[in-house]
Amino acid sequence: MSAEADSKPGDAAMVVAASLMLLLAFLSGGDSAHANAGTVAAQLLAIPLLIVAFVRGVRRGRIRSARWAVLVVLLIVLVPLLQCLPLPAWLWNLPAERALLLSDLDAAGVAAVDRRWSLSPAASERSLHFLLPGVALFFCMLALGKAQWRRMLGLVVGLALANLMLAVVVAAAGKGSSINPYPDFAPTLGGIFANKNHQAGMLALSLIVAFVFMLESWKEFRTGHRSPAPAALWGILALVFLAALPVLGSRAGVIIAMVMLMGALLASGMLSLQAFRDSRLLQVGSLIVLAVFVIGLQAAMGWMRTDSTVAGSRQAMTAETLRIGLQHAPLGAGVGAFKPAFEQDADPALLTHNYINNAHDDYAQWWLEAGVAGVSVMLLALAVLGRVLFALLAQSTGSGTRACGMAALMGMGVIALHSTVDYPLRTQALLAAFGVLGGIAVAASTSGTAHGRRRRHPSQGQAPEAAKG
Repeated sequence: MSAEADSKPGDAAMVVAASLMLLLAFLSGGDSAHANAGTVAAQLLAIPLLIVAFVRGVRRGRIRSARWAVLVVLLIVLVPLLQCLPLPAWLWNLPAERALLLSDLDAAGVAAVDRRWSLSPAASERSLHFLLPGVALFFCMLALGKAQWRRMLGLVVGLALANLMLAVVVAAAGKGSSINPYPDFAPTLGGIFANKNHQAGMLALSLIVAFVFMLESWKEFRTGHRSPAPAALWGILALVFLAALPVLGSRAGVIIAMVMLMGALLASGMLSLQAFRDSRLLQVGSLIVLAVFVIGLQAAMGWMRTDSTVAGSRQAMTAETLRIGLQHAPLGAGVGAFKPAFEQDADPALLTHNYINNAHDDYAQWWLEAGVAGVSVMLLALAVLGRVLFALLAQSTGSGTRACGMAALMGMGVIALHSTVDYPLRTQALLAAFGVLGGIAVAASTSGTAHGRRRRHPSQGQAPEAAKG
């Protein structure tokens, strides 16, 4: 199916709305600690956009074909929503930690206890609002076609490049500059991101998207269907992002990028035995990528060994988060309630080394905050992503739909891996980009399946000879 045939009336307006939403969420949502007027505006505007996108997705047939992914997204939103509701006393009292809380409240003379699921309902409500722009962008991608997906992926990469340029300018201007987004701190090449590791995550996912499109453009050039200019452009962008990652000083970003580069190359379909035999350039490139992968794997293992010996390390925080989460099981402390729950029960020796506002392991933090329900949704989400991967791999390697879906899915893989050692999705900028990637990956996987079915089963009224032609 051509890009023109896949387009629907109103797609242009939807692209403009989605682009503005992504731009607003990105420019205002680089800080995970504080909300601002921009993030609030993005959350409010997400509601009508979400409704329109959902209706368009239903009419396009994508909501039905992507029902498992849609279910996961709705369940993610449902968890903080339900946590704002009251529970019967017997259910509220299940976690061992809540018995201690009741004892403390009784000692303080507090008789009326707010028995809502979350121990911090206001924080859970804020977390629900925080999810809205990313969810709206996910449904926007389901409502759009292949040509629009490529534009949105280009916008994600463009935002990463613009933010990198901003970071360089801010670093040159210095701490006291009026363009420094965080004047209380010296610039760290983060641009709009308060945390340089989140800047590294954005650069790494954009590197992977650019790399996948470079491989696609290179294959088209080799077959005579395209000039070398697109491959060169995407290659230059990939090199810029790759060169910037070590400068940031984010070890996780560099290691994850190395791992995902190998994954993207393997998923591209370029490493067939015949192609490998025929192309000296492919042989050399494969050896380079393999060497980079081995170096990245060794660096990761060395980092983990070093980190485990440091007081207040990520491993120590993860272990402590899992332990505290067990005390709050099966309900969890409440989405958004990590900080008070952690500070109340964590080892004092760990608290003396760090200001801890997140666990630096989003999977462990989700367990503490959302309990068994959260872990169940998380496992279902991983299963759906696995299904999306297999669906994309089953498509033709020359398909533009496959290229868009694989670029988006590999970009999601960067954030998924980064979430094991950090909290990238706790910033609205990265969550919005993640919503775009998720919607494109899911829609591309289902579009390829539907297209394949149409090719295998010609419509009624069409002669078999015409179908063959």
